[in-house]
Amino acid sequence: MRSKLNLILCIISLVLVLTQTACLRNKAQVNRLSYFPNLKDTSFKLASANFEPTIQEGDILYVGVTSLDPVSSGLFNSSNSLNPPANYGVVLTSNTTPGYVIAKDGNIRLPKISPIYAKGKTKSELTTIIHDSLLSFLKEPVVFVRFMNYRVTVLGEVSRPGTFNIPNERVSILEALGLSGDLTIYGNRSNVLLIREVDGVKEVHRINLNSNSLFGSPFYYLESNDVLYVEPNKSREFTSTTAPQIIPIIFSSLSILIIIIDRVFR
Repeated sequence: MRSKLNLILCIISLVLVLTQTACLRNKAQVNRLSYFPNLKDTSFKLASANFEPTIQEGDILYVGVTSLDPVSSGLFNSSNSLNPPANYGVVLTSNTTPGYVIAKDGNIRLPKISPIYAKGKTKSELTTIIHDSLLSFLKEPVVFVRFMNYRVTVLGEVSRPGTFNIPNERVSILEALGLSGDLTIYGNRSNVLLIREVDGVKEVHRINLNSNSLFGSPFYYLESNDVLYVEPNKSREFTSTTAPQIIPIIFSSLSILIIIIDRVFR
């Protein structure tokens, strides 16, 4: 009788240990799901507070020009429509985005003026160059430049993966994740992959969303065509195995074993 009691106590102890382990694992998992778990009331100076995206090959730019001569100004605005004249900018169809495309050589080509090397420049820099180039053709020109295809892509363990257009041409990592519906509970918050193309070369950077250093990171703001990939965490790996199916079987087996032992030693 005593041996029976000892055996039952051993089984109960095993069940309690397994339960406690599961609880601790769950608590640790909850902590990993939090952004910046150690962040207290404070303020941060962003490393890229004055962030302005640079123009890259393949970008499509709206270039608006006005002056005291509206007719002459209209020639420079023609590529911002879906039917630009031949030999200027790019010939567009109804399925494409209107604007001036940055060519493979990095130049933007506007009517009347020589090609302007735009790759690597900011909108402000390009605006100034275009303005100065137009002074010999237009009186008191006013130039406005904006991106027509500013977008970022978010993939992996997020609620709504996809490519998102950014109308205000500035988006942080946290905002991009918000557009994608935030990370799922299976997203690895400590190792998010940022893929960025610079001068034809793919750069890969690792981002830790649990670290306060994110706010001072030069990658806090995303460039156009950046890709964020959220890797799965160990919980996703765990659920993709047979372990979740095995654990209930183990507990069921223990229950049956207790019943058998009870009958054998009755």
